[in-house]
Amino acid sequence: MSETEVSVVIVAYNSAALLPTCLAAIPAGCPVIVVDNASPDDSAAVAQAARPAAKVIRAGRNLGFGPGANAGFAEVTTEFGLLLNADATLEPDTIAGLVGAARRYPEAAMFAPEIIAPDGRMQFGHDLPFRRLRGPVVEPAGDACCWYVGGSAMFLRMAVFRRLGGFDPDIFLYFEDDDLCLRMRTAAHALVHVAGVRVRHEGGASTAPSETLNWWKAFHQGWSRLHLEAKHHGRGAAWRLALAEWPGLALKAALRRGDARREKWSGRAAGMRAWMRGRKAAEIGLGRR
Repeated sequence: MSETEVSVVIVAYNSAALLPTCLAAIPAGCPVIVVDNASPDDSAAVAQAARPAAKVIRAGRNLGFGPGANAGFAEVTTEFGLLLNADATLEPDTIAGLVGAARRYPEAAMFAPEIIAPDGRMQFGHDLPFRRLRGPVVEPAGDACCWYVGGSAMFLRMAVFRRLGGFDPDIFLYFEDDDLCLRMRTAAHALVHVAGVRVRHEGGASTAPSETLNWWKAFHQGWSRLHLEAKHHGRGAAWRLALAEWPGLALKAALRRGDARREKWSGRAAGMRAWMRGRKAAEIGLGRR
């Protein structure tokens, strides 16, 4: 039975309001691991009550998304693993459809279902940063190889995931999925978008929103983008990107005080500055501004 071949990993942070719906849609035969990243709310208790058979890992601190996922996948013993956002909901045949695709395409190591937004449109992801032949993202009409599989619902062949070392532990938040996609493609493994297999995704709802959290998200977007550039193109390329973008972000944050985007500019500029100063994102986490 395909359900017993797949373990579902969910990384939770302030996700108590979302976890019951997410967990209820996962087939009963699937092992489930929930990693609670030291949530201020009762995410861990809610997850255990909603899915008594689930393994709930209560991290002593916020590990970040990729490292939190690594902690969950370390408990997986099945052939396949599905990384699922707390604000995502599986449709009844999703697991079987993904396993079927993995059997059809043995050369592929990562699979993406159709991610459906609340308005019914497909969230097909984006092009990877600094890919040489860039172009518009075109939604496929059937199964298709793709450049990117997003972390909201990422179906993995566990043997390959482990061989590549899992998610980059230096990335606290953002671009960990881009990095894994780049490493899988470099290792000659295909990424496949699977048609007709759906996951409903609220988008941006995995954690309870706040101004402080939004600033820290922008911070890690800035830090992780430079880390990704340095890792895949060298530190010189990362510094060129930083010097091209950081001054504009810092100026807009300083001068446009009435603009609603100021917090995002400020956070992203601060994250880039932290990278330039050699600070580690995993050590900063959701620290103090």
